[in-house]
Amino acid sequence: MTVRVLRFTWRDCLFAHWSVDTAALEAAIPDSLALDTYDGQAWVSVLASTVENARPPGTPHLLGATFPQVNVRTYVRLGDAVGVYFLSLDTGSRLAVRVARRLYRLPYYDADITVETDGTHRIHARRRHPETLPVEFEATYRPKNGATVPETGSLSYFLSERYRLFVPQAGMTARVEHDPWPLHPVEADVWADSLFDAVGLPLPDAEPRVRYCPAMVFHVHAPKRLD
Repeated sequence: MTVRVLRFTWRDCLFAHWSVDTAALEAAIPDSLALDTYDGQAWVSVLASTVENARPPGTPHLLGATFPQVNVRTYVRLGDAVGVYFLSLDTGSRLAVRVARRLYRLPYYDADITVETDGTHRIHARRRHPETLPVEFEATYRPKNGATVPETGSLSYFLSERYRLFVPQAGMTARVEHDPWPLHPVEADVWADSLFDAVGLPLPDAEPRVRYCPAMVFHVHAPKRLD
């Protein structure tokens, strides 16, 4: 039994999913992991949200950290265990960047991120981490009514219901708890070219599959050593 070490809420979550070339993606992940595919197709996702009240369990609500974040992830497996592997994480919190890089060797980057919400959501991120390529991400999105929870075995379930994080560069894995995602259809314009460039992947020709969730609470468990 592991112990919960972090609690936070993702607010105004935009999911943008692209099917990608499997060979190119295999070259971008560590050799210790295998790609997890859906009907033989590999996927990369960009998730933009505001991380709200991130704090260890038991810490007063007012002491939680809140910051915008844009992460790029793909879907992997190790033996019978499936989860996600982060290719990059851009955030407006200098503290989050330094803690995650030092303790977990996660690819966090300092970024200037602005978020606007007035019925239509807008997010713009510009990476400003030292000695990195110029990277920008921008999205404008308006959610629609009619949220549904992904059906087991569907592509939406494959892309959203993930309960493990792999960090092989630190020799760690961690379990993540959250409720099933209530996903809304959404109208969105997404610009992510340089995010793909920065991780060595060509931007897919097809438009992304996009979804929205207003909020989700996460609990992250203490990391365990990878066997």
